[in-house]
Amino acid sequence: MGLYDTHKVAEGVICGLLRELCDWHDLRNLNSDQANFPGIDLADDNARIAVQVTATADIAKIKHTIEKFVSHNLHQRYDRLIVYILTTKQGSYSQVAIDTAAGDQLKFNPKNDIWDYQELCSKAADASPQRLQAALNHLNAYMRGIPIGLADEDIDPPLLPPESLTTNLVDIYFPATLYVAQLNIDLVDRHGKRKPGLWRKTIREFNQENELRSPSSYVVHSKALVTFFDLTDSNNPYRHLIEPGTAEAHRSKDFWTIDEDHERVFKSLLRFSLQQRLFQERVRWENDDKAFVFLPYKNGENQREESWQGEKKSKRSVFSIKLNKKDPSKIYMQKHLSFSVDFLHFDENWLMSITPSWFFSYGTDFKKSGYSHDNLSWIKRQENNQQVVNHFRFIAAWLRSIDEEDLFSEKSVKDSFLSFGQILSFEGAPSLDESKWAALPEPSDDEAEQRLRFFD
Repeated sequence: MGLYDTHKVAEGVICGLLRELCDWHDLRNLNSDQANFPGIDLADDNARIAVQVTATADIAKIKHTIEKFVSHNLHQRYDRLIVYILTTKQGSYSQVAIDTAAGDQLKFNPKNDIWDYQELCSKAADASPQRLQAALNHLNAYMRGIPIGLADEDIDPPLLPPESLTTNLVDIYFPATLYVAQLNIDLVDRHGKRKPGLWRKTIREFNQENELRSPSSYVVHSKALVTFFDLTDSNNPYRHLIEPGTAEAHRSKDFWTIDEDHERVFKSLLRFSLQQRLFQERVRWENDDKAFVFLPYKNGENQREESWQGEKKSKRSVFSIKLNKKDPSKIYMQKHLSFSVDFLHFDENWLMSITPSWFFSYGTDFKKSGYSHDNLSWIKRQENNQQVVNHFRFIAAWLRSIDEEDLFSEKSVKDSFLSFGQILSFEGAPSLDESKWAALPEPSDDEAEQRLRFFD
């Protein structure tokens, strides 16, 4: 039926919800009429509204959508383009970059035209009872076990014996105690009326002016610095940033259970602590992509390989340089293994999800390549489930290996706060023959020949 993944199904879910909650009566899924409709997924010709549904939240995807929308002259049919993010949109987007992509053909304001679940919730809050019920009926139609949806008895029971289900989650451990101290008056005055989200910029500027450094494994909340470093120790690395005598020790659990805001702050502390730890392994945080990227151990190296123990011991390339075949003195492309993470907790157990991906760069400072989006799209179309699982298994094993190295390192007591456990799996899942439903599309001969030069 052409429904290769949940993103395709999600187009139908979002189409019905927007139709009911926004009163776009004629909103339809264009991909139902024409496979892979260019630039957009949903449209209401009478309201002159077009919608692109995507799980990718970065600015590169937004620009790519706008450029495709304009190049196919869709701005002549639709007055407004909305990009709906299935995951969570970024905190901000560059209006300058968007205006460059849109030119004079389209007015696109990221604050108003990039949506995610938050806009749907706002629309639902203002909807009439009739509209809200219609939206709920549509949503429930995609769920099992209710009268208007797919009932459990409509699903054939599995005939094959159950199998083990592997998640992309690993156990994560951290200190039972964290420390909170008030920022010093000079820093507070310097920050002034800047937004709370710019505290790290203020601290970075303060450190640069005073030729000082501090680890990145901290967060600022309510003008206080929060970290796993012992701030009551007079030699702590943040002593120049905090008011003397204000440091307090708290149980980590007592902190994250205060309210949702403190849980969010604690998750940020975990991420910054991970960022600090991986920085020592030449794995860099890319803020725009919200991902960790493997770099070569030394600038100038053409490849980085890591050993890992799976079913057998092997090596995996996490960074490589492709040279121009016609002129080997020139670099054609730099390819990095990358991954994003999220932190989840169930009762007192904390887990870290790992989502493998790829990053493409240029130059000795490894800036993101302008061709990154196209290259990433091609790789994701070619990789099957087992390849993605192997990427995840490698990253999980590599994290455990650096954790084990810390056990024998003197530095571990001071600045390595996170430990990584085993991959979470469940027994008794229905057995599925992936060869029947996860087949990959065959690339054209021209595309395959061109891409093989890039990716071997």
